[in-house]
Amino acid sequence: MRTCCRGMLIFMLFISILPLAEAAPRKKPSIRYVEQGGVKYLYLRDIAAFYGMRYNPGADGAVLSSKYSTITFTCPSREFTLNGVKVYAGFPVRKSGDEYLLASLDLSKILDPILRIGTLPRRRVRHIVIDPGHGGKDVGAICGEHREKDINLQVALRLGRKLQQRGYKVSYTRSRDVFVTLAARPRLAEKVKADLFISLHCNSAAASVSGIEVFAATPQNMPATGAGKAESAACAADKFCKENAYFSFYVQKKLLEKTRATDRGVRRRRFYVIRELSCPGVLIEMGFISNADERARLLQAAHQEQIADAIVDAVNLYRNSSAPLLPRK
Repeated sequence: MRTCCRGMLIFMLFISILPLAEAAPRKKPSIRYVEQGGVKYLYLRDIAAFYGMRYNPGADGAVLSSKYSTITFTCPSREFTLNGVKVYAGFPVRKSGDEYLLASLDLSKILDPILRIGTLPRRRVRHIVIDPGHGGKDVGAICGEHREKDINLQVALRLGRKLQQRGYKVSYTRSRDVFVTLAARPRLAEKVKADLFISLHCNSAAASVSGIEVFAATPQNMPATGAGKAESAACAADKFCKENAYFSFYVQKKLLEKTRATDRGVRRRRFYVIRELSCPGVLIEMGFISNADERARLLQAAHQEQIADAIVDAVNLYRNSSAPLLPRK
């Protein structure tokens, strides 16, 4: 471990117009840092002060809290919770002496865009591409007579109708049971100049596993969820890290609120369809077709409506949070 004593890292970030954390004071506190294993880590105590949050360390982690947010970190773990939603960081929380540490990249690429929406790039959200995973000869996960590709398409069409009813323009990578290559999916988003991309999938694992996951593309120099090695190469999605962090968090939050499903967390992985995008985008694992109870719900129209409603809520929230600021009169 090497301590950088001569410098202090100061994040000069705009104050959110609708913060989840309390607005930082005018004189921004400095955030000390150390390096461990070639990774720059920040003192959680200083991060709390920067956001105007209370810092409560414990035996195996720390809690940052304010009237807006509560963030619970466990050491040594990548998993933390923000307002009750599970989020996976790129690096585990670490400890230096009596101080808990969070990787600098995890603050700048994951946490800060959620806490302070004023840091989100201003953009209009009008045109959305919906990507029902698989299709045609690619059936996806199978359980008995039930095929993932069919559920993905059913939810996609419900979602598209709801978005159109709210004034959005919608394009589909497929609107019927046909095969579409992976490369063609992000290419369509680029062709139509989409503002947002939503890929819909169902999961499959052991029969006892259930829950919802939302994926954003892994930022450069950060390991994917569950991986040990960082993604050293750049990818197209890197330019949308902030938007992806914010949107993926609220998609997961709204889905949990609507469906009451098990929270398997906001995760990061470079799936082809989201790493090559020319706009912000997420991949949603709506549940496990391999789990009997969850499969039964995924097949129900009412549950599919809940999923679609939750995603619409997240889209509206993202649109309002990233809308260009109106000029002062």
